[in-house]
Order: sequence, then C-alpha cells, then structure tokens
Amino acid sequence: MGYLADVNFLIALLHARHALSDRAVAWLGRQEQAGSILLCRVAQMGVLRILTNPTWLKGDVLAATAVWDAWDLLLTDDRFTSIQEPAGLESEWRLVTRDLAAGRNAGTDTYLAAFARAGGYRLLTFDRGFRHLEGLDVEVPD
Repeated sequence: MGYLADVNFLIALLHARHALSDRAVAWLGRQEQAGSILLCRVAQMGVLRILTNPTWLKGDVLAATAVWDAWDLLLTDDRFTSIQEPAGLESEWRLVTRDLAAGRNAGTDTYLAAFARAGGYRLLTFDRGFRHLEGLDVEVPD
C-alpha cells in the first residue's frame, strides 16, 4: 500500500521552518520502499499555492522557481512517485462530501480523502481531522 501525501505533510517536508518539519523529515527517514510515497496533481497545486503565498508564510514565502526546484528534488528520490487519479475517484468524492453541512469546505481535503479511498492508499497527513472519515486509512507521522 502506498502513502498518498497530503499538502500539509509536503509543506512540512519542503519548508525547513515549518513547525512539523522535523517530524516529516524523521518519518521520511524511516521509509525505504521505492515508490511508496505518492504525489498527485492536487497536492502539487496546494504546495505551490501555499509556499508562494505571503499571506500564509509572511517573510518565509518562496519563489515559484524554488518550489519547483524542491518538487523536482523530491522526484529524484525513488521513494516518491507521481500518480494519476484512480478509477472511481468521482464516486468516492461524492460520497465523502455527501453529508457535509452547508458552509463546510468541500475542497482539497475531501478530494484527497476520496483519492486515497478510491485508490486503496493510506493518506499521509498531519491533519488528525481526517480520522473521522469512514473507510479512510490515515498515517499521522509522529
């Protein structure tokens, strides 16, 4: 089973001043299997959006070229692999969002949860809120 990387894990891994950077790096150091950490386009978009956004990072904001360089470096590590959307993703996404109350965000988190469920992946995240989703296997690095 692969680990589908959530945006918050990737940001912690790529930005040394992130509060959870040490935990992300330590978790990665314990991984040995090639192709076990899965990267999808939506997580890539989230990383680029957040790491280049001065509203989020203030003085620690990165230039887009620095983010792309860091992303490319991840892909030189054989533990990381880019993957496409699994079959059945939209059906899972609809299930995940079906019972959300009005005003609840149905964006990236629900998409990644549905992606992980549809693909049979474990979601790699620091967000403990994912644990309430039925049928979702979650890995929170310690």
